[in-house]
Formats: sequence, C-alpha cells, structure tokens
Amino acid sequence: MKIVNINLSFYPDSIGGAAVVAEKLAWGLVQAGHEVNSIYLSRQPVDSDFTVMETPFGRSIAINNVTQSPATRFFNPVVTSLLKELIDLLNPDLIFVHAVQHMGIHELLADPDLRSRCCIVAHDFFWTCLQGFRNLPDGQPCNLAPNGQNCRQCAWFPGLTDGIYAASRTILNDCRAVVFPSHYLYAEYVRLLGEGAGNFVVQSNPDIAETIITDQTVLPDAPGAEAKARGKTVFGFVGGPGETKGWGLVRDFMQRAKDCAADPGGPHVVLYDIGRSINVPWYPGMKQPGTTITDPFHWSFGRHALSQLDVLLMPSRVRESFGLAAREILSMDRDCIIRPSGALAEIQDCAGVAVAEQDDDVDSLMAKLKDSRRSERRPWPGTSISDYVAKLTSL
Repeated sequence: MKIVNINLSFYPDSIGGAAVVAEKLAWGLVQAGHEVNSIYLSRQPVDSDFTVMETPFGRSIAINNVTQSPATRFFNPVVTSLLKELIDLLNPDLIFVHAVQHMGIHELLADPDLRSRCCIVAHDFFWTCLQGFRNLPDGQPCNLAPNGQNCRQCAWFPGLTDGIYAASRTILNDCRAVVFPSHYLYAEYVRLLGEGAGNFVVQSNPDIAETIITDQTVLPDAPGAEAKARGKTVFGFVGGPGETKGWGLVRDFMQRAKDCAADPGGPHVVLYDIGRSINVPWYPGMKQPGTTITDPFHWSFGRHALSQLDVLLMPSRVRESFGLAAREILSMDRDCIIRPSGALAEIQDCAGVAVAEQDDDVDSLMAKLKDSRRSERRPWPGTSISDYVAKLTSL
C-alpha cells in the first residue's frame, strides 16, 4: 500500500513520544513492504518549502518555516494547503494521523474522502483540549480536568471550544478508525465527545524497548555503566525538570545519590537531557556527584541506551495518556516508580512497579520495589512493532 504518516515531528528532527510511535509504525510498515511517506513540521530554518529525505523509516517530508503558536494550534491555513498539495501528489491508500498540533488538520480532514482513508492515532487530548492538555499559553499548568463544562468556560479561547468539539466529533466519528493507546484515554474521549461510530479502538503503543542498530561501533556508550560496575542501583529519568513530571521526587533521589556517591552501592541517577535536541538543555549547572547527565537517545537503540538502568523514575503528576518509557523499562524486566496519573494507573499492578504516594521518600519507595518483586504480580505484556502494524493496517 501507499501510506502517508503525519506527525508534528519525525526523523531526523525527532522529539517527543508521539514521534517515537510514528517512527516505529513507519519502520514496521517499511519492513512489511509498504511505501511510506512521513510528513512533519521542521524546526530547522531553510529556504525551501519542503525538505525530502530517504530514511530507514521511509521517506520523510519536512514542511519548512512554519511558526508554531497558540493561534495555530488547531487552524493553520498555510500548512493545510501544503498538506493537501502533498497528499494529492502522493495519492495514498491509507493515512495515519498522529500528534498534529499546528498542522491545520481539522480543515484538511473536512474532506470526507480523506477521512475515509484516515486512521487517527489519538496520543493525547489534542482533538479536544484548547490548552495543549498540559499548559496554558502563558506556560502555567492547567489544573482543570478536561470536560465539557470546564473547557467551554476556557478563558484563553472563549467561543472556540464548541467549534473544535463539533469539528473533532465529525472527524473522529467519520474516519476509518481512532486508535487510543490506553483505556484511560479512550474513556476520556467518550466522556467528552460521546461514543464513536463503532470505530474507536484501544491498542497499546509498541512499547518493547528495542535496538535495531546492531553495529556496536556506532552505538554510544550506555550511560550508567560505570556506576553499575561499582555496584550502584542506577535510576533513570526522562521526563524533564518540571514539577508536573514529579521533579521533586527525582531531586530526592539525586540528593541521596550525592550523599553516598563515594560509597559502594546506593543509588546513582541518570538524567536523559532531551532538551539538548532543541538546543535548550534541561539541566544546565546540575552536574553533581552521583548524577550522570547524558544526551537524548533515539528509540532505534532504546534497549541499548536503557540497558544499565535498574529503575526508571516516572512519578508524573500529569494525566499521562500512555507512559511509553515506563512500559519500555518493564519490557526489559526492570523496575519503575510511578504515580498512577492517567494511563500510568493501568500498570500499577505489574511486577516491578512501585506507586509513589504523597508521603513516600527514597527509603519507602525502595522497600516498595522489593515487595513488588517478592509478590505474585502480572508481567507487563509488551506490544511489538510488527503486532502494532498488523493491527493498524487491518482496521
């Protein structure tokens, strides 16, 4: 089949969990013999409207020089026009739409022919929430639960909510399928927009940590190896230094790691600084004993990059729609500390998972991890890329 894959970012300009899923899907589709073109918005300033590149994940097509702002979150006539031009040229049999903020997708999918060929992977609350589902336009977190009453009273976009709900309801109900990565997100959409027209599907994202690069000469060193060789318990964190991601608890582990940095055993913390990928480092000046700050890693060597971790920290307070990193570490039979926020609650009964409560500290959480391993609990049933592709192409 000829397939178009649309996401806000894509390789080689990858950032964010939705890009991971979009790229894993593209990789699986290419391996299955499909012709894949992935369209995204580039962050790189160049002279041309488009940049086309052949990649291991099919052909990537960057739309260049588009400024993203709250005003373009749902409607972006320039990008709608460019997308329509590309889709007319490529004439795909199937279109996958992921996290497409600022890509004018509501106007594009006003076309019923395109909707009939479109499978939407609903990674988050984009189709319903004007606030970006996490932050207000001034950068402050939105503390309101996404529901009809709260969102219709939105002070940031007065009068727009009902129009967005109406357009989203038409698109979601009329497209080929809407795939939700978690039962939590499915239930939230049903609560907000009502049941889909029989096309709402829950399908776990591909969440098995893999390394598809086999050449050891090009793989970077796995962070945390030196600490692990000294008998340390290595903790990893990928969420970014924000209180909504549970940064306070991460700081507690960093302080414990600093206090016992010279001692054998004890914790060591690895911070994956994904901010470096957009030239805005998250952890400037935070280098200290007991903590390793390292570059972001691409999912195609994710298993290698996470191989030295014993525990992943994901104490997020955000209503997580899936929590990919937590599930990836569980697929490696390692441990994870979470808060049951959104879809993270769906893994709290799995082996190796400790749930952080309000009064938990480092010692109590370490004890919870031991209890989790001693008790009879279900393993996390990971989803492979090939299984994910087979499911989505059958919808």
